[in-house]
Amino acid sequence: MKDIQNFCEYLFKSCSFSESKRLKLKRFSENREIKEIIDYLRSETILKENDLLQAISDYFEVEIYQNSNLTIKKNKARELGIAEVHKYKVILINKTKTLISFASVYPPDLFLQEKLKFKYKTKIKFYLMTESEFSEAENLLYSSYFKIDQREILKDLGDFKKIDSRDIDSLKNIVEDAPVVKLLNKILTEAISLNASDIHLEQKKDYFKIRYRIDGILKNYYSLPVEIAAAVISRIKIISGMDITIRHLPQDGKMDFNFQEEVFDIRSSVIPTIYGEKAVLRLLLRTEKLLDLKELNFNSANLKRFKEILKFKSGIILLCGPTGSGKTTTLFSILKQLAAEDNNIITVENPVEYKLDLLNQIEINDAQNLTFPTILRSILRQDPDIIMIGEIRDKETAEIAVRAAVTGHLVLSTIHTIDSISAIYRLIDLGIAPYLISSTVKAVIAQRLLRKLCPNCRKKVEIKYLTNNLFDLTEIEYLYQAVGCENCSNGYLGRTAAAEILLINDHLKSLINQNADYSDLKEEAAASGMLSLYDSALIKLKKGIVSQAEMLRVIELNH
Repeated sequence: MKDIQNFCEYLFKSCSFSESKRLKLKRFSENREIKEIIDYLRSETILKENDLLQAISDYFEVEIYQNSNLTIKKNKARELGIAEVHKYKVILINKTKTLISFASVYPPDLFLQEKLKFKYKTKIKFYLMTESEFSEAENLLYSSYFKIDQREILKDLGDFKKIDSRDIDSLKNIVEDAPVVKLLNKILTEAISLNASDIHLEQKKDYFKIRYRIDGILKNYYSLPVEIAAAVISRIKIISGMDITIRHLPQDGKMDFNFQEEVFDIRSSVIPTIYGEKAVLRLLLRTEKLLDLKELNFNSANLKRFKEILKFKSGIILLCGPTGSGKTTTLFSILKQLAAEDNNIITVENPVEYKLDLLNQIEINDAQNLTFPTILRSILRQDPDIIMIGEIRDKETAEIAVRAAVTGHLVLSTIHTIDSISAIYRLIDLGIAPYLISSTVKAVIAQRLLRKLCPNCRKKVEIKYLTNNLFDLTEIEYLYQAVGCENCSNGYLGRTAAAEILLINDHLKSLINQNADYSDLKEEAAASGMLSLYDSALIKLKKGIVSQAEMLRVIELNH
């Protein structure tokens, strides 16, 4: 495999660099992926696009795609799933019986190559293309395919207007009609293509609002005629297994959605509002690739602490943070590292989000009295090595978790607190004695997700021009701000985690036993080497990964 350091050295020899740019690239390339380095070179305009592409071509021995006019039919190009198109910036450009060709802005990714070989069962070839060529091809092949055409909706509006939303029989009939099915499918496919995590469908007085949550931010996408709302939400209720006749009570359900050879588990929630029902759909890719340690984007200090956590054989490991902070993703990344044939791992979840073969996963069902405490009491008789509890939210669940840890099991769970030290006091509030907490809790990870700046359009701003500088920005001359381009639309692309990893040492155990103040625990944690959420995010700010505005939005300043 081609080495990153050697790639940088090759660039220095084959391309023209000033000494300052050479030093900047060397500093940036530490612990970076090839993709990140290429994005950095593009965003900083250190090299001209054609010079960079030629250097990538020469070093990685990949041909440059010369035909700027795509000749492949759209239906063939769309055989490549939208997830791959977005993640790897790759386009299917030609397909014959013996060879399938792809073009990407990056050198071929080994994981992607193996995935495509397995999928197509034939020889594959990769080419390089410029960022602008990729954007043009993506727009040509995919944009109209996913976008909702409001003119089509207006054509069918007459049929919707005839419906009395109180007439259950007419609603049952129309929700199976083509216009309703087509519209909901369009909403789902567009949301997936935009990497949305949630879809909000809201009935207002005069319109039907559709919003998508992308990178943690809820964005308004459509204001549709209100006449279609009842039919669309009724369609959601039917395929999610809800009762279409119940409108005055909240309901939850789930459905599957197949899209470009990928299966999504969709969790549906419907609640009554003053103007009608509101639905929220949570999109979960069934075959979601869990993150490896490197992909969690921890800095070196936190990565070292995270590896320490993986060595624990018993005790409690907690993850904390608000909803949407990535707790479940990190939790399952830990389980992925621990999963082995000689471990019996049992999880209790509400709902099951990631499905792993080496885990025995149980889903909560309150209607059948399948609750956290009920299941946990039985689990201890199942000879577990590792137990994962979706959330500790009451005294009984906390007591069972402690009992399991005391008897030699490793217990992982989440808890809703703002930072790692607050998790200790939350357990005390739930009725767990301090001496039991100090003897069982081994580590607490608190985290937040911050939107990453788009590497293609981020704008460099000198520190001296920042009027609202609220951070310690010594040793750096500039930050980056969001701009917006065709690649990202709003200046941000993807998210990264800022983490606070508390390891319980002997001094902290003693302080917990003494029921010490929050400030005392925080002081000892910092002395032992813990980076706060603020410190972790500040590192990413200084490296140009996140913006000052994003850090202000997500991170508490009273660090």
